[in-house]
Amino acid sequence: MPPVRWFSTILIALLTAFPLCGGALAQASNTYTVTGVDVDVTAPDAVQARQQGIAEARRKAAKMLVDRVVAPEDRARVSLPNDASLEGMVRGIEFVRERSAPGRYIATLNVVFQPDPVKVWLGQAGVKIAETVSRPALVIPLWKGKAGVEPLDDRNAWREAWRALDTAGSAVPVTVLRGDQLDQNAVTAEELYVGDVSALARLNERYRAPTIVVAIVEGDKDGGPLTVGGLRYDAQTGARSEIPRTTVPDSAQLATAAKQIHQKMDEQWRSVATVRRDSQDTIDVYVPIRALGDWVQVRQRLGGVPALKSVVVRQLESDRAELRLEYFGTTDELQRTLASAGLALDKEADKWRLQVR
Repeated sequence: MPPVRWFSTILIALLTAFPLCGGALAQASNTYTVTGVDVDVTAPDAVQARQQGIAEARRKAAKMLVDRVVAPEDRARVSLPNDASLEGMVRGIEFVRERSAPGRYIATLNVVFQPDPVKVWLGQAGVKIAETVSRPALVIPLWKGKAGVEPLDDRNAWREAWRALDTAGSAVPVTVLRGDQLDQNAVTAEELYVGDVSALARLNERYRAPTIVVAIVEGDKDGGPLTVGGLRYDAQTGARSEIPRTTVPDSAQLATAAKQIHQKMDEQWRSVATVRRDSQDTIDVYVPIRALGDWVQVRQRLGGVPALKSVVVRQLESDRAELRLEYFGTTDELQRTLASAGLALDKEADKWRLQVR
């Protein structure tokens, strides 16, 4: 087979079968599920307390949903519906934990809303709806002390801080490394400490996480101060970034440090993954291809852009691919989102060009 045709055949296979985050966005199954709603209600008796507690959970969940899908500048324009209307918007309630006492109801609930009536409610308020696609992360807590990096199964305050962190309702839900024998057979603590990409890839064959965070504490377990830092690795694009190093006085502050690291990840991902679906458009682009690896990188990074609804291959050549992108939002917003994924969208003459930055 001639080289050009061989290259094009492989290119066709790669171009015609890749998933997009936008497909998941279309479903947005987790957008309208509000988890971890805590209520504590008193009433004349236990039955009334429970009924009032469930109603309170719907109200609190509705406020949390507004914070999730409405831009900050628009939230003041949204008024909560009455309890009867709210009940009609809710598809179901999951009772995570509940405890009753005479005249008191204490519970943690998950509230699942129906998308269509919620969109009608917010549409009547004249606000734009934004939806966030979650991106799970594997967190590898490591502690480097006087004797070196502690074993993966070491029990310490840093590991417990991450285990205790509730991230279920966030844009970046976290799984903490198990550190069991399977993990130890795959990698060493030292390989993870230095951010060995091959070791991270081997480990991630088990967890399949799109983001890996190696969170490191350095210092004496029995005293302070302690230095917190690490690195973040994007398993989809191969991009690495450092977690800024900070100092805490002692291990009692590690829970706060873990929370702050996670909050920063959540904010950064929301800036990429929060998409206003009230408008959408299409754009024709071409991808210059000098080697097969050029397209592989573009393909991988396009798969991590939630603003993209679909990608259609219009033409294939050995040195370029022409694509049609269907996307949510404006062209300026798309350029910013692609840039966050390591892709540059710019205009050359009268044509849009897409390539790795």
